[in-house]
Amino acid sequence: MRYSRQTQGVASGLLPLIAIPLFLPLSALYAQTWAEYGDVPVSSSGDLTFYADIASYYDGAENLEEIYFLIANDQVKFLEDAHGYKGRLRLSVDLLNDDGSVAGKAENEVTVYASSSEEALDRSVVQVLQTQIHVPPGRYVAKMEIEDLNAVKKALIPYILKRHKKGRVEVLIDSPDFKAKGIALSDIEFARGLRRTSKGQFQKSGLEIIPNPPRRYGLLLPELAIYFEVYDFDQEVSDSVTATYRIVNRTGAEIYKQQKLLRVRGERTPSTALFDITSLSAGSYLLVVSLDLAGRSVSSQRKFDVAWSPLSWGRYETEMIGDVEYILTEKEMEEFESLSPGGRERYLEEFWRRLDPTPGTAENEARTEHYRRVVYADKHFGTSTKRGALSDRGRLYIKYGPPDDIQSFYSDMDFVKGRRHIEGAESPVPTDPFTRVGIKAGSGEPGGWQQAGSSADVHGDQIGGMTVHGKAYEIWTYEGAGKPIRRLSKRIAKSPVMQFILVDEKGIGDYRLVYSTEQQEY
Repeated sequence: MRYSRQTQGVASGLLPLIAIPLFLPLSALYAQTWAEYGDVPVSSSGDLTFYADIASYYDGAENLEEIYFLIANDQVKFLEDAHGYKGRLRLSVDLLNDDGSVAGKAENEVTVYASSSEEALDRSVVQVLQTQIHVPPGRYVAKMEIEDLNAVKKALIPYILKRHKKGRVEVLIDSPDFKAKGIALSDIEFARGLRRTSKGQFQKSGLEIIPNPPRRYGLLLPELAIYFEVYDFDQEVSDSVTATYRIVNRTGAEIYKQQKLLRVRGERTPSTALFDITSLSAGSYLLVVSLDLAGRSVSSQRKFDVAWSPLSWGRYETEMIGDVEYILTEKEMEEFESLSPGGRERYLEEFWRRLDPTPGTAENEARTEHYRRVVYADKHFGTSTKRGALSDRGRLYIKYGPPDDIQSFYSDMDFVKGRRHIEGAESPVPTDPFTRVGIKAGSGEPGGWQQAGSSADVHGDQIGGMTVHGKAYEIWTYEGAGKPIRRLSKRIAKSPVMQFILVDEKGIGDYRLVYSTEQQEY
């Protein structure tokens, strides 16, 4: 992933991590902290996909809340002008009290640029944005939104009303009462890079701190950079204090630890640190920064993510979830969706290891074939509004592989909506738009299709259908049970073949399943 402007890291101050045993138990405090620690960053919902993060700092009578956004270029509509390609975004943030009143508000219109039409569509080029709000210490609901001022929704009413595409996030935050603690640490800000400068929108204390709202490191960011501030309101530290940096995994085990002397100067001392995280495996971690004082310790802690797979960096979370939707059970999918991108990467590594048909070889044939099917479905079955892998044809292709036979037709008759028949009951069959396609005869065997107005003894089959006057349709046939990479449910074999009827309801290439010999698919 590329940042839209050139940055460089600080050459000095790199902290080499000292590895300690992976399963060294921590105190119950750390294990409980991981389990209960609620934390942004978060990804958006709505028309636009972006990441948002927040950090709290002491700033006199009120706290300063810095809000960071990261949005990829392919989410922004760029318009060409004399200077290249320009996008216009509106950032809106509301911090709400418990009663819904507004404690703080920020709204900014920003202009972002791309040097070429290719860069304007490149999701690996990202825009990092920032805004600020002052609020008293307390607990707030943060509502964050990005609106693309160049992009109008395509639906008829939003288009007429000129409603723009938006993405939104809502999260609960705590803005600490730093001064009540005597000595305290600010929130940890995770950064994409650190550079000494006295200018720029990300400048703090003579450094340009470029935010990393997803808090993701690894393949494209092998160094973890952080910024935080030390507040010594009661002048407890005369000169230096020992700062301890710990990295904790999801089991509560402390896997890395580093200590250094930190010079404290006055009421507010800015501090940075860089960590080489190339030895960390994919997954979610907790970074804990603590100051060891006489008889007590103060700390600040936040989660971050490590991911090494190109899929974790090159795909949105919704795409990663869609890739495996048809190969995980419902329970597995719930667990998978709850994980961070790095956690999902680690989960899939173990999942595919278990499914590898030839574990002694370099290639995992099951994984290769699954993702080949996903790529094929996206390429051949997608529309302007739906990803191919999430269409009905994509679902069938990914679950069962290429059909043994596909017949394509065009119907100029009507097929009314069907209904589920009771076992042994005899009912009229719906009007049939297909020459010999529609409702199976009571034999349960394929091919015995009924003509319009006839009756059939249908044994517990789901009768599918809809009005398809003047619409294209396809019949997919699989010999036996197809070629599933992983069968999630046992097939009740009523037929030696599986057949599926799919209709292009809206004439846009989105074929919907209207009938199947497999009841669980319809």
